[in-house]
Amino acid sequence: MAATSTMKAAVYNEFGNSSVLSISDVPKPTAAAGQVVIAVKASGVNPVDWKLREGYLQTMMPQSFPTIPSWDAAGTIAEVGEGVTGFTVGDEVYAYNRPTPETSPEAKVCNNGCAAQFVALAADRVAAKPKSVDIPTAGAIPLVGLTAWQGLFDHGAAVEGNTVLILNASGGVGSFAVQFAKAKGLTVIATASAKNTDFVKDLGADAVVDYSSDSLTEDVIAAAGGKPVDVVFDCVGGDAAATGLAALKEGGVIVSIAKFDIGADAEAAGKGQTGKAFMVLPSAEQLTTIAELIDAGKVKMGELTTFPLADIAKAQDASQTHHVRGKMVLLIE
Repeated sequence: MAATSTMKAAVYNEFGNSSVLSISDVPKPTAAAGQVVIAVKASGVNPVDWKLREGYLQTMMPQSFPTIPSWDAAGTIAEVGEGVTGFTVGDEVYAYNRPTPETSPEAKVCNNGCAAQFVALAADRVAAKPKSVDIPTAGAIPLVGLTAWQGLFDHGAAVEGNTVLILNASGGVGSFAVQFAKAKGLTVIATASAKNTDFVKDLGADAVVDYSSDSLTEDVIAAAGGKPVDVVFDCVGGDAAATGLAALKEGGVIVSIAKFDIGADAEAAGKGQTGKAFMVLPSAEQLTTIAELIDAGKVKMGELTTFPLADIAKAQDASQTHHVRGKMVLLIE
């Protein structure tokens, strides 16, 4: 990647706690053929960021140093590479830029994250941001929005008329999943804490079950009209996945973003169920669909907490507590 100057970026050069993060001058990218450069104004903070920083995902997603974290970006087009159509300098866009070594072995989780003033990325990862939200809000959407969409529809094959159980519906992914499911004509049974019941109902869930219930499976089935559900979307893992399988119909599908051995669990259940775990892929096409739903008023945004780029360590520490409601975003000058 050629560089004509430098830019400010968050980086780390070793695995560890948030103290390994610093703000540094690094080469500013230029657009190769098929790429655009985004002048990043906002970048979402997600749990995967600190998990990568601590080295937990090294087998699945190898890293080289220095690493620039964060894969969500929202901002304006600063440069358009050769062969790219549909974008002009100044367009307001958003994107998800996870490297995909599982499909492109040469891709590495290295020096191309979005917690920086500029990022160069393939144009087919970039979409016009929703017109009805500002850039900081747009920066919170890509990872969680795409994860919810792909979990429900690409992997769960959920269709109009299905009943879906969403585990941890008050989280970033779950709150989008509730709204996408309702927009597509599904009945939504959700689990959440008692304090978040009203929040999840306001998103459109048909029923919300307190996840601390001693009879959680029975309560979920009762909420679904006495019948097991067609699809389960597990956004929490752990014991919740077992509840999902118990509430799932024979031959149903459970999709997890938090339990990568869910396939074996589904097979062991002996009810012809399919378990799928996945990692979200970039998709400009799906980001465009999500933007349209937001602009049509069918999906609303939750709470947003912002941090300056210099406070990325504080933001990642907050994410690591697992007690953040809504989304966190880095603001980049």
